[in-house]
Amino acid sequence: MRAILPADPSHPTPIVGELPDPIPEPGEVLVAVEAAGLNHADLHQMRGHYPPPAGESDVPGLECAGVVLEGEKGSPWQPGTRVMALVGGGAQATRAAIPVGQLMPLPDNLSFIEGAAIPEAALTAWVNLVVEGGLQTGETVLVTGATGGMGSFTVQLARELGARVLAAGRSRERLELLRDLGIDEVCLEGANLAGQVKEATNGRGADLVIDYTAGPDFGSHLAALAPRGRLVVIGTVGSRRAEVDLGLILSRRLKVVGSLLRARPREEKARLTEGFAAFALPRLLDGRLRPVIDRVFPLERAAEAYKALGQGGAFGKIILATA
Repeated sequence: MRAILPADPSHPTPIVGELPDPIPEPGEVLVAVEAAGLNHADLHQMRGHYPPPAGESDVPGLECAGVVLEGEKGSPWQPGTRVMALVGGGAQATRAAIPVGQLMPLPDNLSFIEGAAIPEAALTAWVNLVVEGGLQTGETVLVTGATGGMGSFTVQLARELGARVLAAGRSRERLELLRDLGIDEVCLEGANLAGQVKEATNGRGADLVIDYTAGPDFGSHLAALAPRGRLVVIGTVGSRRAEVDLGLILSRRLKVVGSLLRARPREEKARLTEGFAAFALPRLLDGRLRPVIDRVFPLERAAEAYKALGQGGAFGKIILATA
C-alpha cells in the first residue's frame, strides 16, 4: 500500500512510500481508504512528540473514509460498504485495518472527502461537549479556535444540542463565515475576550468553554466563564504553557478538565462512536450537520498539506485524497 511512512524525528517532513498492507485482527475490518483527514496531532506525531497508543498503527492519521474490503462474518460491515472511521493511527494510507466499533456508515449524501473530515472532529466535539463538558440545553458555550477543522464542527454540534454558541478566533473575516453554521456571536481573541463574552451574555459569561488553543489566551478563556462554569482544554495550538489565576478559579468555583480522545481504550471509543452516530447520522443525512473543508491534497503531496496545516489560517479541515 501507499502510505505516509512512520515518523522519523530527524526528518519531520512526511514521506510517502510503500508499506505492507495491514492484516486485520479479530474485531477489525480491512478498508480501502479513499480520503483521510489531517489533524494537529499528526504534526506532533511527525515531530516525535505524540506517538500512537500501544497496539495502534505507527502510520499517521486519525480519521478516514473508504470502502470495506474484508468484513467479519455476521458483521454489518461487509465488502462494498461505504464507511467513515475514527482510528488510533494508520488512516493516511491506501489501506487501513479498523476496529468495527469505530466504524460509522458514510451517509449517501456525503462524498469520501466529506466523510474523511468528520470522525476525529466529530467525536472530539461529542466527547467534550457531552461527556466531559456536560452541556445542557439552553446553556452558552464558547468555542475557541472555532474556524479550524475541529472548531467548525463543534459549533454546529453545540447548536444541535440546544446551546447558544459563541465562536472565538483571531480573524473576524473567517469567524463571520461561521454565521452560516448557526452561531450566535463572534468574539475576537485577546485581552478583551471576556468582556465580549459578558456583553453577549448580559454580563453572565459562558457556561462552558471548549478550548482548542490554550496558550497565552488561556487566562482570558477562564475569565469568560460564568460562576460554576466549566472549561475543557483539548488542544494547545497556542502553547502548552499558560499563566493561570487560581484566585479566579476559586472565587467563581470553576471546573477545568483536560481531555484527550486518542489514548482512550477501543471499548470506550466504540461506546462514544455509537452515541455520536445515533445522534448525528440523521443530522448529517439531512444537512443539519456538515463537514467544513478548506483544501484537498493528493496523498503524494502530503508534505504540502502538512505545511499548510502548520501555517494556520485554514477554515475547516485539510484532507488527503488517498485513492
